Amino acid sequence: MTVHCTVLYPNDDDATFDMKYYLATHMPLVQEKFGPFGMSGYSVLKFQNGPDGSKPQYSVQATLHFDKAESVGKASKEAGEPVFGDVPNFSNKSPIFLVADVVDDKS
Repeated sequence: MTVHCTVLYPNDDDATFDMKYYLATHMPLVQEKFGPFGMSGYSVLKFQNGPDGSKPQYSVQATLHFDKAESVGKASKEAGEPVFGDVPNFSNKSPIFLVADVVDDKS
């Protein structure tokens, strides 16, 4: 079963995030390191304020697409060090990770 690993970056008042670095350097690194473990692709979202002007709880979301749940764990364990070690180069906040089975997808 296909799984998605969602990576969320907090939007705290003191949070910093370098989107240019993230897109040009970090995400290609993620694909390079995790691709051999079943990561087929990813998407990146930058959250906007709500319709009422409220600030979102998170600033950025990356969704990593994997072929199966075991692949996420194996990629993290065997190739995660350079990926996780790169986070301070673009953000001063630690991300939150969520792994989910894809139960329906019309994209």
